[in-house]
Amino acid sequence: SIIRIVSLKSRPNKAMKSEPSLPGRCDEVEARRVLVLAPHFDDEILGCGGLLLALREQGAGLHVLFLTDGGHAPEAGTPAEREAYRRRRREEAAAVAAELGATVGELGLPDGGLAPLLDRLAENIHRVLAEKEPDLVLLPSPLEVSRDHRATFAAVHALLSGLRGEAFEKLAGIRLLAYEVNFPQHPDLLFDVSARLPRLEALMGLYASQQERHDYWAARRGLLAFRTLSLPAGVKAAEAYRRLSADDFRLRGPAALIEHLGGQPSLLAIEQGPLVSVLVRTKDRPEFLAEALASVARSTYSRLEVVLVNDGGAPPAVPSDFPFPLRQVDLRPGRGRAGAANAGIEAASGDYVGFLDDDDLVEPEHFEILAGLVRGAGVRVAYTDAAVGVYEPGGAPGGAGGWREVERRLPYSRDFDSELLLLDNYIPFHTLLFEKKLYFEAGRLDESFPFFEDWEFLIRMARLTPFHHLPRVTCEYRHFRGAGHHVLGARPREAGDFLAMRARVLEKHAASARPELIARVVDRLRAETVAAEESGRAARSREAALAGRLQAVETHNLVLADAQARAREQVDQLRFELEAEKVAHAEDRQRLDGDLTRAYAETDRLDRLRKEMEASRAWRLHLWLETFRK
Repeated sequence: SIIRIVSLKSRPNKAMKSEPSLPGRCDEVEARRVLVLAPHFDDEILGCGGLLLALREQGAGLHVLFLTDGGHAPEAGTPAEREAYRRRRREEAAAVAAELGATVGELGLPDGGLAPLLDRLAENIHRVLAEKEPDLVLLPSPLEVSRDHRATFAAVHALLSGLRGEAFEKLAGIRLLAYEVNFPQHPDLLFDVSARLPRLEALMGLYASQQERHDYWAARRGLLAFRTLSLPAGVKAAEAYRRLSADDFRLRGPAALIEHLGGQPSLLAIEQGPLVSVLVRTKDRPEFLAEALASVARSTYSRLEVVLVNDGGAPPAVPSDFPFPLRQVDLRPGRGRAGAANAGIEAASGDYVGFLDDDDLVEPEHFEILAGLVRGAGVRVAYTDAAVGVYEPGGAPGGAGGWREVERRLPYSRDFDSELLLLDNYIPFHTLLFEKKLYFEAGRLDESFPFFEDWEFLIRMARLTPFHHLPRVTCEYRHFRGAGHHVLGARPREAGDFLAMRARVLEKHAASARPELIARVVDRLRAETVAAEESGRAARSREAALAGRLQAVETHNLVLADAQARAREQVDQLRFELEAEKVAHAEDRQRLDGDLTRAYAETDRLDRLRKEMEASRAWRLHLWLETFRK
């Protein structure tokens, strides 16, 4: 093998964004139980007030959880003044909640100080989720300017990303909508609030303490108007949201999720810790290699070196501005996967070793998290979880060669079980970081295995020390359909030598896999299967119940729509009858006016005749005769 040292410069990180097209229409949102995570008093109105009014009109139950105590007031100096300010804000929030018909909860955490309290915040949010069982959660976008808003999103990520099994299943069905308050996000849902603007303005007016400091409502009106740019002219104001699921949080690390939502995460470099050697094995896949190295380049852990092992392929191109020391190993001829791994480890100078094949990716926090784990007392091997991304050719460029992601799942997430490891591998190799000394204690990777060399090596390491598992996705195992990129092809279990190589691993370690061990593993797996089936039945029952409630809502809406239609028909009929009455009244008034005119004319005529008669000689003679008779 030929070893050469490559000295490279640092370069800035580049975000790989996923920005959806702006919706061209507004959507409706339905829910029965809604939880609003509001970092501050007034975020529920500024961020999602119009949607809350609409959901309340549907009959949904609303619960607003205020996370901070509202005490951040630069002009309030004394403790008494700050407490008075907090009290005023709480009273305003209570008045708004009463108008919304919402219940309220408060965590009372320091205003402006959520970031250092993520664990505590996540624990409390988990508790409220269990108590309220919402089917819709509204939370701030991670692209917000406010640190408390970003910390709220981070706490939800910390909560959902670490849940597994039944704990996750209980929350797997919730829908989440990210709202915006002080920074535009990349929405995939717009909600028309034009008709509710007066009500929203009145509600925001109840937050007088905030409006006195700054006209937040005017700024919000501007953002609501801005969101109508892609909508029909009749929409005057719209709220913007990004749809999320629990799996979005579980299958991506925090930085990766922020980038998926179109943002640029703030990455803090960790300068101290053990030196970690990252072994990247490659052979004639330059596009994939470039992406793999780019993912390493964005690492928040600075104590890295990369050992790039070229297993007999064309010399790989290495970016000149790569931020970490890079040691390149060229094998001619190639020695296969195990041989490339051995050559890379032997060329590494780090205290710990991690792997990354050229078609996989790591997230920025991957090595930071693993390096933190192995620094624990007695921890020589640590591993996290890898999300499996399934890709197909075509679509918008974004993966190597224009691949598009069609599926994302988490098949590997299991705590360390040395007995099960003898029978099956559940630890993707690039989720692992191990002490380099273990390589020499366990022995080199077996180069007689064309694949499964990592599994066989893990079995030997597991005899020397337990592995520490953190159930959190920090990397991606990529599978490219129909491309021949996987060592075992598109359908590994259909490969002719798949079972043969598995049998070879089992045969090599048959002495350790005693019948009683196999019986224990089978019994555990059967118990897990039964538990999974029960959990699945419970999840299906919850889904059925939710579907029933949703059907009830839809039926209620249909009944309401029918009633509204009948009411509109009655109103139209009454309007028609009223117009007819008006016409009839006008005609009667016209006839009456004519009769009155004619009566007045006849009265005038008779009055003239009377006057003429009284002026005549005959009338005077008549009056004389009448006098004579008396």
